[in-house]
Amino acid sequence: MNAEGMLEMARHQAWADAAHWKTLRENAALLEDAEIRTRLNHMWKALKMLTALARGETPDAAGMKEIDSMEELEASMGKAHADLAATLASADLDRMIALPRGPKGPFEAPAGVLLLQALTHSQHHRGENASRMRQLGATPPMTDFVIWYALGRP
Repeated sequence: MNAEGMLEMARHQAWADAAHWKTLRENAALLEDAEIRTRLNHMWKALKMLTALARGETPDAAGMKEIDSMEELEASMGKAHADLAATLASADLDRMIALPRGPKGPFEAPAGVLLLQALTHSQHHRGENASRMRQLGATPPMTDFVIWYALGRP
């Protein structure tokens, strides 16, 4: 795993999510949509859980209840992005992490794999949210990695 490349992906992810939040705030119907709200909570929980696991911590299940307030959810996702970036900057990406369950039972994976999962998982769900925005009549922002790069990596 290349930490600098993953940090670039994390910077892109924070930017792309912020662009989605801007679109969400501009359209009340999007903020009220149960499908988007559920997916955003899922994205936040997965990001928080995978980052904690990569640090060798046990995720706090009690601290990962659904967040009803969209303002609080946006702030929590921002904190999760900052935690991911800090973890990428300091973690031993090759450190093996024991995981209690997988497709064939318990297994181990390098911390870098868990952090890469945190990045790719959110990309997938951001695409689902973009599709839902279109279904609800809104135009989602262009958040492809190459667009972020062309804009000077804001």
